[in-house]
Amino acid sequence: MVRTDAGEDTPGDLDRIADASGTIRENWRRTIEDARAMAADREEDGFEALFVPAGDTTPKSPDAPDTDEWGLSYVLSSNKADAFDEVAGGVTFDETAVYQNAEAGTVFIVTECLDLDASLSVLVAGAYRMRFAPELVRTALEQDRMYTHLKRLDGTPVASIEHERPDSFFPAPEAFYAYETDEMYGRE
Repeated sequence: MVRTDAGEDTPGDLDRIADASGTIRENWRRTIEDARAMAADREEDGFEALFVPAGDTTPKSPDAPDTDEWGLSYVLSSNKADAFDEVAGGVTFDETAVYQNAEAGTVFIVTECLDLDASLSVLVAGAYRMRFAPELVRTALEQDRMYTHLKRLDGTPVASIEHERPDSFFPAPEAFYAYETDEMYGRE
């Protein structure tokens, strides 16, 4: 605890950061466990299921530098990217289900992409900070579509998947817009 001039104990910035990182770590652990359980459930239902946890997840808006893609961009380890190529390379997915939880300004997300004819389920897990997503949320809802981009560590594309229901990714857009500031957009 940090002692203030008034002599009362209040949590300092480092305490808040430590508490938030513990919360984030616990929520990420639960996200991974839940995604594995969903994959096991799909397999019990006769699907081939692939669980792909991302090493990094970045919300990208159309005006992001050095890219013309927008959506959620996931970086995969080589073995996960290879597994995706082997199991789902070239597949066209019929349906998308989005499972998510927001805690401490971080969204923990599992996007399930289904090919019903092939009985294939791919579950992509990631986490990203809400403060980096307002422009993506706005674009996705305005254009009534959303994208998932999977990439290798070196930036090589693995797959891009279009989703028709962006509101399933952003059911409460106001929670994201709350992170916008005038400085972000050069407004005074």
